[in-house]
Amino acid sequence: MVVVDDDPDYLWLVRFILESGPDKTAIVGETASGEKALELVLHKRPDVVIADLMMTRLNGLELTRRIKQELPLTKIVLMSAYTEDTYRRIASVSGADGFVNKHLIHTGLLSAIREVIVRPPSILH
Repeated sequence: MVVVDDDPDYLWLVRFILESGPDKTAIVGETASGEKALELVLHKRPDVVIADLMMTRLNGLELTRRIKQELPLTKIVLMSAYTEDTYRRIASVSGADGFVNKHLIHTGLLSAIREVIVRPPSILH
């Protein structure tokens, strides 16, 4: 799994949730940069990418589009502190497989990951 967020507190929190959860998820890379995340993903080829929706320079939407162009079966869960359903729809249109609100990350992240892992692949994005 690769984790991307330009907020170091959320990077730490996501890592903590993943590493202390019942599945003990392996993180193969983490970064605060969308550009670095793209490099990591193309090199490491993780099954799942967890990324912030709003980042400077290369945001989560564009990161998702680029990953899906190269690795269409990679599952991507976008996170956002914005609560409106509009952001969930925008994430879906960009090709993301899942979405979690950062305000619900403690309870929603692991279930969002499980959901996208069991969902059959779709390359229609």
